[in-house]
Amino acid sequence: MSDSEENCIKVFDTAGKFIYKFGTKGERGEFSIPRCLSVNKAGHLMVSDLRNPRVKVFKRSRKLVAKFGTKGSDIGKFDRPMSTAVLSDGKIAVTDCGNNRIQIFA
Repeated sequence: MSDSEENCIKVFDTAGKFIYKFGTKGERGEFSIPRCLSVNKAGHLMVSDLRNPRVKVFKRSRKLVAKFGTKGSDIGKFDRPMSTAVLSDGKIAVTDCGNNRIQIFA
């Protein structure tokens, strides 16, 4: 689960027992109000970062493998990305509440 107050991701087992957390507050590679989580077809965790306007992609090992998006209103840019979803064709939908839109990425 994302914890917006602690600016981290918390991991629990299937019984709901806390296992570990990762991430800290910051602008460069860290989180600033992480929001909704989803898992892509490769099994990577995607995290929308509200105040660092980007989506980060992590392996199960917590290693950052990709990130996309910057601040702005142009295509491919975000102003408060809220959530991500993986579509049936593997594309990624990102809700961008600051720009009042949903963007689709291949």
